Amino acid sequence: MKLSTLLSISQLSLGFEEKLSLASNNPSHSDLLHLGANTKRTERMLAFLAQGGARVVFYGMDCYPEQFYHLENPPFRLMYTNDLPDQAQRMLMVCGTRYPDALASQCSYEFALEAGANGVTLVTSNSRGIDRNCLYALKDSNRTAVVLCDCGLAVKRITDNALLRSFCIISAYEPDEQAFAFRCLSRNVLSASLAEACVVMQAPLKSGALHCATCALDLGKDVYVHSAGTRSGEVNAGSRSLADMGAETIDGYADAAIRLNLPGEVRIQAGSLYRFGPSCYSLGHA
Repeated sequence: MKLSTLLSISQLSLGFEEKLSLASNNPSHSDLLHLGANTKRTERMLAFLAQGGARVVFYGMDCYPEQFYHLENPPFRLMYTNDLPDQAQRMLMVCGTRYPDALASQCSYEFALEAGANGVTLVTSNSRGIDRNCLYALKDSNRTAVVLCDCGLAVKRITDNALLRSFCIISAYEPDEQAFAFRCLSRNVLSASLAEACVVMQAPLKSGALHCATCALDLGKDVYVHSAGTRSGEVNAGSRSLADMGAETIDGYADAAIRLNLPGEVRIQAGSLYRFGPSCYSLGHA
């Protein structure tokens, strides 16, 4: 089937099962237009893919993430950069506030550094704060991450972020679709489904990290709270509430590795990292 046909099907307001059924019937261009496909949108997606910076995979193809098959309404189309994770990779989701304090910033950096050193892939978002601290650690140590996006891969918040170029970034949206609250929520579902468990580093009561934790619980995944997020203060109110409701508290990656039977032979010495910016650390300054 032509790529243009699959891209046209992907933009229709149909559930994934209806899209699969439609694709199996190999619809004509006029059929797709009648169903609501937009030729200009299809052409924009084709032009973006032709630039060579991103690739596309559709539901049912070999490299489509198997974890998404278990979702109620998995995305029919994913655009991504670099390589999608294979099924043998061990993955953990880390999330938290966009405005962490100094301790949570350092703890998230150290957690990611140690996870990467042990060959575990972290799943994060493209948001500032905790998620970005993790990405800095993984870039500094030349490790991998999977970044789920709340927008298309051609928007400035993605193209202008040089940090993201080192990782696999995945979007279920058309290249020029901007971020909105409902897209953040959908992204959280995908992030939670990819990972074996969710670690909340630090979160206030009104935080997307709490939605990530809810998604993980709904999918039968374990949720852990880092001890840095259980201290007093409003910035910890959400993560503290998770701990109060029964989420297990961990002090770092080593604790998570024990509970989830993850590799944990490599340890990073805590306190050896030096802050050089508003939200990140560097091995180069250790």
